[in-house]
Amino acid sequence: MTDVTKSYWMEVPPIVGKTETPRDGSIAVIGSGLTGASAAYWLTEYGFDDVTILDYESERAATYRNCGHILYGTVESMFALTALHGEKTAKEIWQFSIDICHEVRDTIRRLKIPADYRQDGYLVMAIDKVEEQEIHQSISLLNSMGFESTYMNQNQLSAFGFKNVFGGRFEPGSAQAHPVKFRNGLIQECLKRNVHYHSNIRVSEVEESNNGESVTIVSQKGKHKFDAVVIAANAYSPLLSRFFLEKRLIDPFKGQIIASKPLKNTIKCTIPHSFDHGYEYALASQDNRLIIGGWRNNTPGGEIGTYNILPNPTVETGLMRFVEDHYEIDEKIEWEYSWSGIMAASKTGFPYIGPTTSPRIFTCAGYTGHGFSWAHGSAKLLAQLMSGVETPDVAKYFNPKI
Repeated sequence: MTDVTKSYWMEVPPIVGKTETPRDGSIAVIGSGLTGASAAYWLTEYGFDDVTILDYESERAATYRNCGHILYGTVESMFALTALHGEKTAKEIWQFSIDICHEVRDTIRRLKIPADYRQDGYLVMAIDKVEEQEIHQSISLLNSMGFESTYMNQNQLSAFGFKNVFGGRFEPGSAQAHPVKFRNGLIQECLKRNVHYHSNIRVSEVEESNNGESVTIVSQKGKHKFDAVVIAANAYSPLLSRFFLEKRLIDPFKGQIIASKPLKNTIKCTIPHSFDHGYEYALASQDNRLIIGGWRNNTPGGEIGTYNILPNPTVETGLMRFVEDHYEIDEKIEWEYSWSGIMAASKTGFPYIGPTTSPRIFTCAGYTGHGFSWAHGSAKLLAQLMSGVETPDVAKYFNPKI
């Protein structure tokens, strides 16, 4: 391996902020990943003109360490989502997930961000007969609700270069993009709009001031007062917010990914795809690398509850073996990158969007593995809530206080 901590995506350097002490202001956004950059962008879209982004060790953010998937739906299949929440709620959530995927696409087009965006669909594959049955049930439910989704049999999947799979579900609307390029594009737009951006600000406390008229952020550079604060730190939110810590709304978990060197033969399946209820997920990069992550469900504890960003050798070996078992690749694969990121599992399975301990402290967090589109779309919904404009009914499912 070339580097066991740096992700393939970070060959594109993330833009960083100034290092001087920030001044007091109107709104502070803590975090500069997809959520933080999106929050700052959407806040300026909704009329806020004094926004400050603060970050610390931003290269650890999950933004730079995901698999580039922009997916319809949630971490749960439609069958599981319906069983948990009922058809009405499942349909509303699924439609919202489609809307926010399109929001990423529209933002890329509107701002002309060179993010390698491709809307080429998503393939979910079963590695046993039980999962295949759930795929059939999900397709039936999706079609009955008016969503497009089709079944692919073993022969069709074999033509895509897969083996030892029992059928799959394809839907054409999902997409992929380069997460760092997209995030950098948002940051560049924010800077054009005079958003203040400060890096190396280690926030240790966020508290409403005694008079309730402002929020105090404590960092190694002192105390900073703002009219409102957005905690956009996802899995790291409990380290900044007693609200998240005490209510145990989210748990950190490690998501691990490996990437090959460019393959000599063209990878047959270039669209985002996953196996085993989403526990393994992959795509082919534009330079013909296989990028695959997951396998944590095969470890004791499932890699939940950790902030240790170092890759687990057992998971790395498991992913390599998984590729041997499920891909038809007629050449020796040389693996070049291995990295981990800390994701956030939500107690409800949905993200938390809105005010927390006070009407001046807000959050977007808890994407449970679908953070690319959900971060950008959740940030838009949060900006709508903060500006007082009408919000979609689906917002009620994301209230942190429920």
